Amino acid sequence: MKVLLFKTYSVFAWICMVLCSIIVTPFFLLVWLLTFWWDRRRVALHFMTTFWAWLYQAIVPYWKLELEGREKIPWNRPVVLVSNHRSQVDILALSKLRRPFKWTSKTENFRMPFVGMALSLTRAIPVDRESLRSGSKLISRAKAEIARGSSILLFPEGTRSRTGEMRIFKEGAFLLAKRSECPIIPIVHTGSENTFPGNSWIMGSAHIRIRVLDEIPADTVSKLDVKSLMSLTREKMEAGLASLEQL
Repeated sequence: MKVLLFKTYSVFAWICMVLCSIIVTPFFLLVWLLTFWWDRRRVALHFMTTFWAWLYQAIVPYWKLELEGREKIPWNRPVVLVSNHRSQVDILALSKLRRPFKWTSKTENFRMPFVGMALSLTRAIPVDRESLRSGSKLISRAKAEIARGSSILLFPEGTRSRTGEMRIFKEGAFLLAKRSECPIIPIVHTGSENTFPGNSWIMGSAHIRIRVLDEIPADTVSKLDVKSLMSLTREKMEAGLASLEQL
């Protein structure tokens, strides 16, 4: 009976999400038309996508989300945000940070209806996993956004972990921080892997916990080489995850 209820509600939720996207899209375009000529960081559009993500989450009442440490993320100076990656829902969950930043996302997402439009208009940064030059392009575009005052959020694992254990980190986020002379703020979360159990279309019950960790200052970033910086960040994230998972 419980499985049948989850299946039935999942069908209803998917239909509602599609309808929400159709309804929200004209307003999203309206915000872009009203702000693109003066809002150089696309902050207004970022918060429009945050509202969009909130609508999606509100449709599924058995996805509970807790967030702590949002105040550690600055409004008016750029930082490199790095987060672990467990689910496609991570983007919806991390939108709860309610701080302006640029997403990095695989190029396939830019071709998705509605989502692709939002990513493009907010100047999210595409990552082409098949291209050998993708890493240098990402860093170049991200540096340009940082120069405008925008923070960047990256998943240093590159792709989702299927086990809950963090995958090996890639160097891109840490090269970006060093070349931009930016602080790093690690973010950890648990629970999003339960939103679609077994990678199914059926929405499961989930309790997502997000914690923003302490900033790694710019002077520490500049002193350490890339591998040491990557190791330090991973150490802090592993400790943060272990603490969250004990709750």
